[in-house]
Amino acid sequence: MDRRTFLAKSAGLLFGSLLTSRIPVSAELFLPSATYPPHIALIIDDIGFSLRRAEQFLNADIPITFSILPRLCWSVESALAMHAQGHEIMLHQPMEPFNTEVDPGPGAIFVNDGQECIHHVVTENINTLPHVVGVNNHMGSKYTQEPQKMGQALDVVRNRGLFFIDSLTTGHSTAYACARQMGVSTKRRDLFLDNQREVSSVVRQMKRLRIRAQKHGSAIGIGHPRPDTAEGIMRFLETPESRDVAFVYISQMIDRL
Repeated sequence: MDRRTFLAKSAGLLFGSLLTSRIPVSAELFLPSATYPPHIALIIDDIGFSLRRAEQFLNADIPITFSILPRLCWSVESALAMHAQGHEIMLHQPMEPFNTEVDPGPGAIFVNDGQECIHHVVTENINTLPHVVGVNNHMGSKYTQEPQKMGQALDVVRNRGLFFIDSLTTGHSTAYACARQMGVSTKRRDLFLDNQREVSSVVRQMKRLRIRAQKHGSAIGIGHPRPDTAEGIMRFLETPESRDVAFVYISQMIDRL
């Protein structure tokens, strides 16, 4: 048998064994794209005010990434509980919005903060939460428009080996572009699921997310810890449309640079 024939047969046997074995979810992503459906990643933001708000999503029985606000009464407990259930944990980093009447909350960073202050605050926020694998912005319509300030925040994200998701709270955000330029693994959200706080609206947004995933191969939806959001996700999972997409954690679809 010549070398070319040997390699071809070996590859065929290996691929066949992969298809017939029980492959962990993370390993499935290395199969050829034609064998794997479009991916959807769901992020639930604003966790930390109540453990119950996070727990209501567990009945969906799909991978969900929980993004947790720092320094709240249930921040650490929520991170521990969701991780114990096998889910992924991110830091929901508060950043300055344009609306000065809105408080982004404890652990926020602002445009007028110096570099040392920004590094310290983001580092402390990451240190206070267990099992953090990535970061996305909470609010930040003003902060994310400033590439220099985004770079200072992303310094910490890069140095800690984390990824960054641009929540796109403004169409003028520079966060995704800055992350790519700095070599930070990154992605940006496609749709918010619950700008309208109605179950039927959340179901419609999930269907739009599915269409986008089918068109582009993947899509990211961000929701919030509300009963209507949890119910809308679970109702979508009961529809035929949900069967031709695969739900994954956000870390499984980010652009690794």
